[in-house]
Amino acid sequence: MFVLRGTVMTMRSDERVLARGAVYVGDNGLIAAVTPLDDVPAGFADAPSFAAGGIICPGLIDLHNHLMYNSLPLWTEPSREVPWTSHNQWGRAPTYSAQISQPARLLGAAAGRALLRYVETRAIVGGTTSIQGNPRGAVPPDDDLIRNVDSEKLGTRDDFIRVSTLVADSKEALAPYAAAVAAGRGFIAHSAEGSDPKLRAEFQLLDEVGVVKPQLVAIHGGALNAADFALMRAGGASLVWSPFSNYWLYGATADVAAAKAAGVRLCIGSDWAPSGTRNVLWELKVADLWNKAQPAPVFTDAELVALATRNPGEALSTVWPHPVGRIERGALADLIVVRRTHPDPYRNLINATEPDIRLAVVGGRPRYGLPSLMKPLAPTATPIRLGPLTRHIDYGTPTTTWPTILTTLNAVRTNPTTAAHQAAHSLTRAASALSVESDVVRADAGVLAEFDAFVLLPDMPAPELEVAVRRRGAAAAAPEPVEVPPIEPITTGAEWCDAVDANPFHGGLLSGLRTYLK
Repeated sequence: MFVLRGTVMTMRSDERVLARGAVYVGDNGLIAAVTPLDDVPAGFADAPSFAAGGIICPGLIDLHNHLMYNSLPLWTEPSREVPWTSHNQWGRAPTYSAQISQPARLLGAAAGRALLRYVETRAIVGGTTSIQGNPRGAVPPDDDLIRNVDSEKLGTRDDFIRVSTLVADSKEALAPYAAAVAAGRGFIAHSAEGSDPKLRAEFQLLDEVGVVKPQLVAIHGGALNAADFALMRAGGASLVWSPFSNYWLYGATADVAAAKAAGVRLCIGSDWAPSGTRNVLWELKVADLWNKAQPAPVFTDAELVALATRNPGEALSTVWPHPVGRIERGALADLIVVRRTHPDPYRNLINATEPDIRLAVVGGRPRYGLPSLMKPLAPTATPIRLGPLTRHIDYGTPTTTWPTILTTLNAVRTNPTTAAHQAAHSLTRAASALSVESDVVRADAGVLAEFDAFVLLPDMPAPELEVAVRRRGAAAAAPEPVEVPPIEPITTGAEWCDAVDANPFHGGLLSGLRTYLK
């Protein structure tokens, strides 16, 4: 147990902020108390206490991602002169397979553990403590750096959430998910991604099979209208907004003003590296730019921050046994400390960038932060250098360090032929642990734990895999040697902003992200 002292932005429904407060973290990974500074609860009189040196906030929740692809750069299709209108289009683009699917598959099969650690690091550096988007076929190794929403069990044996990444387009395909929802499980589903009004049928199908309930988290909803949002509100479902990816691919985004007016619970997610931000901290900035571009602001600063804290926490709390996304007694002790550069705590978080994250705590365990905070709280954590930043990070095992992660990933880049052979071997060894149910690949953790290899499988379109299997059978599932692009930097910088400027589909809106760089 320990105590963090400082300004506390609770993100409760009353938007309470304690200018001089303290957060008491119990040994059970939950918040034991949140009080004014001098009100020490029983049992904490002798607990280690630390000045946070910034604003204590709930850890950020990224409720839409595809982790396997997050080492890749932003992607544009050179032959495309106008935005796409549907998610069914860009997966067949001429360069998609070579630049996205094939490199990700090779890294995931040949260096799965290192890739997962890399993408978790990329998230926590931006203040993310929970993220959605576990790759198919992968049971995360013990001691995750951050919570993976898809597979988080919170110390139980329960499987709280089902996920459909590739759209289930029939009642038969949705039947297992409908049964899970009826049994009280959560359901995260892509729906109506794009601008084509015909995509509304995807959401209407969800309604027809009876899953538009409080457990439903619908992702994107770009084509939905006020009538759809009324249905969503009536069912108590949530919508995840990914404005960067929407503008990057489609030149438009979901009508979140109409969704908010209808009373829909709105969350935010950074999607994936080929068409998304580095982390959800930057997705908040896209939401801020969108908000400023409206004739009248749709969101207050507190409401913007709620998109990545309280709102997704409420969505998860429909199935999780503990609150998350707000700082209150009994909630999961997922916390971040953000350096103060603005008098308003909400604007402070919106403006913050990776260098402003001083500490990240997941389940009461400090996992990343300044050496001055991490050394007493997590003495076995190892240094991590991110450009000019020096932080400490706790991967949970002494053999896993930031240099070893990068070395492993770069070995795939420098010798893709050897990596492809290793990937084929790994997939063969893991085959007995995998079973295919519809479009969902599941793995048995007990079997995979015995393997040296840790295999990640794609959860996004892989046209080259479909062709190979048709031509040569299932044995062709192993990835071919391909060119893997340089592993992307963890933090957001000017070079990434230059790449953002090169895409005309967003009409310059996303170029405003450069103004947040420090």
